Amino acid sequence: MGCGKMARINPFKPTAGMNPPELIGRDEILDDFIEALENGPGAPDRLLRVSGVRGVGKTVLLNALGDMARERGFHVVDVAANAGFCDRILGALSREREVSSLSISPSVLGVSLGAVEISKSATRLGEAMHQASRSGGLFITLDEIQDAPLDEMRELGNEIQLLVRQGANVAFAFAGLPASVDGIVVDEALTFLQRAKHIGLSRLADFEVEDSFEETMMRAGKNAAPGVSDLLTSSSMGYPFMVQLVGYYTWQAASRRGSDAVELCDAQKGIATARKSFDSMVIEPALRRVSGKQFEYLVAMARCGSDAVSTGDIAREMGSDPASVGSYRRRLVDAALIEAPSYGMVSFAIPYMREYLLEHARE
Repeated sequence: MGCGKMARINPFKPTAGMNPPELIGRDEILDDFIEALENGPGAPDRLLRVSGVRGVGKTVLLNALGDMARERGFHVVDVAANAGFCDRILGALSREREVSSLSISPSVLGVSLGAVEISKSATRLGEAMHQASRSGGLFITLDEIQDAPLDEMRELGNEIQLLVRQGANVAFAFAGLPASVDGIVVDEALTFLQRAKHIGLSRLADFEVEDSFEETMMRAGKNAAPGVSDLLTSSSMGYPFMVQLVGYYTWQAASRRGSDAVELCDAQKGIATARKSFDSMVIEPALRRVSGKQFEYLVAMARCGSDAVSTGDIAREMGSDPASVGSYRRRLVDAALIEAPSYGMVSFAIPYMREYLLEHARE
């Protein structure tokens, strides 16, 4: 087989936050955002709050939104929400355009200079954001909102709210775990973010995933044998990051055979390798944050069944009464490790979590 065929580049991108070859099932979100940018200040889709469990595609979506804003001349600043993010936003804007003045005029903040006392850092950040919004527009994305210090979130939120009130050319999107996103908008200093359009990212439909596997491989130069797409789709369980993992390792298995056809044997090898990577890249980091009792709850839940299970059954498995373990359930729901599909029932929010826990419980 010729070198050109063997050297085809793997089209799947299973690195956290990397844009996949296509954003499966997100077309409407992207179209609405493009229209909001084109319709100018005041369009509702310029303020977005994105929530979802780990690996469901929050960062990928923020990246795609940022790319679209850049294409339309916006200054785009992408930051993670851990401590110091306000300074990082200011640094990014200052590198793009030197802020020559630190003065605040009524046209910027709508207050007289003697009326309020504003910190130097807030003054500089607000001025930098104002200038960027006047020079092509400003779009800020804030990821992992569960890590955001509340005082910094309020500082940034205040500046964005002022710009929005002034009709500035600004857009803002923030993303995180569902409980964290909900918690931010109920803070009394940030209630204006309740007006942000909520995008709850969920698992993808099987038909979207199957079509994506076939089209992505075909465009990149490989054909999938009968049954391959079905197997990859079922193993992905509608989870965007797993889609990229099984696609990547399946492609690699076929490439190592020097083949332009992806066979079932490649899919089986790819899925096995992807499962190991998923454990180390998604499940293990998520479990590091749970307490010993919360871990016990998860293990008991795993032993109770493969679908939604009763909280009463979990308590009995732990040798406790339901009331005494209720706090563990609430914290695990807030951490987006489990979901409550109906009253008194819980299920795992991350695929393959049950299998991992049953295999590694003793560890």
